[in-house]
Amino acid sequence: MDKILVIVPEHSNRERLMLLDEHLKSVLPSGIADRRTFYYACGGIVELKQLLMSVQYSHVVIGFPSIHNDFLCIHTVRSLCFRSMVIMFCPELSFTEWRLKNEGCINNEIRHWEEAGRLLEVNACRLADRIIVKSGDERGLLLSFIKDAHISDIESAGAKYAATEGKRPCKASIIVLTFNQLVDTQQCVESLLRYTAYGNYEIIFVDNGSTDATREYLQGLQAKHGNITVILNDKNLGFAKANNQGMRVATGDYILLLNNDVVLAEGWLERMICCLESDPSIGVVGPVTNHAVGQQVVDMPGRHDEPGIRKFAYIQAMRNAGVWFETHRIIGFCMLVRKRVIEQIGMLDERFGPGGFEDYDFCLRIHQAGYRIVIASDVFVYHKGGQGYHRNNLDYDKLRRQNVRIFIDKWCERALEALEIMPNGM
Repeated sequence: MDKILVIVPEHSNRERLMLLDEHLKSVLPSGIADRRTFYYACGGIVELKQLLMSVQYSHVVIGFPSIHNDFLCIHTVRSLCFRSMVIMFCPELSFTEWRLKNEGCINNEIRHWEEAGRLLEVNACRLADRIIVKSGDERGLLLSFIKDAHISDIESAGAKYAATEGKRPCKASIIVLTFNQLVDTQQCVESLLRYTAYGNYEIIFVDNGSTDATREYLQGLQAKHGNITVILNDKNLGFAKANNQGMRVATGDYILLLNNDVVLAEGWLERMICCLESDPSIGVVGPVTNHAVGQQVVDMPGRHDEPGIRKFAYIQAMRNAGVWFETHRIIGFCMLVRKRVIEQIGMLDERFGPGGFEDYDFCLRIHQAGYRIVIASDVFVYHKGGQGYHRNNLDYDKLRRQNVRIFIDKWCERALEALEIMPNGM
């Protein structure tokens, strides 16, 4: 049975609720008997989280969102209900009225804050699967602002109100490098296939000349799964060059670079994509993890086996649902990037060889192009760390020393210092 949750502001009156009910008839399945209404107040986020995690809802309706409400509510819904159809009923969108008026009477400072508020409204709409707005004019204007969110137009949802159709899921291309480490690769792939519920993705494996049974294992996966591609190199081409091979054949809207020594949990990809889709100014997103450097690192107590990892990832998702914050760099073990950003700035710099500082360089170029770098703290990806170096007899410290010189020669020592000494940089 379909279950629906309707979230409305705390002081919604009877007339507003009747208006909402009237226009939901055209977009909800008929015969829904299990329905709950939650009256949301700013500060009631804990109660909302408990409600969202207790039941799997087929549809979640957010009624009357505006810049006057707590937008953390919308982020929380999208983070915790990534399998649900999220519908936004927006008869009071103020940004459209403001945009349609003459802007010449507003001074620059007021206009700056007005634009910031309207941007919050528009970006909140990006997180919906379906939107109902007041009129055809507002529908057209809204679609022009969020066209990159892949929301398309449909017929009017009523005599006065208009709707947008559900989103087409963007395709994600997941690129995984392998070089021996068969057991680590198998554990990574098992968690990847088990816990990636996102409906539109491909996996591209690039093997850097493995001498164990890794190549045969990958070929077996390719024969079994239609969305898997395998590239086999005769020798180790290094992190940057091999990932670039994968990027060249990737067909997705988003590119995700993933190490083969990670373990994933439920909702990992959906939440990262949700974060990326929340604002077109975000160019790259990374998760939090147990093993890296900087602001992505969180302390993981307890067992480090699969049940322990899943439990901790669940707690992290619950505690930080929809909490995303800007940073200065993302470590390359798990990095989600828009393909159009890569087309603009170029791929990884292959001068960095086997690995180290190519992610610093990549993030610096993304930031220079005007995009934001964001950590999705509701996504935990377990990272064993350093396995590819130690188990393949590569001198990690020596490679890092070589690559730091390449980075400094390309940029300058001040750029390296800025990336490493920013908050929690070390």
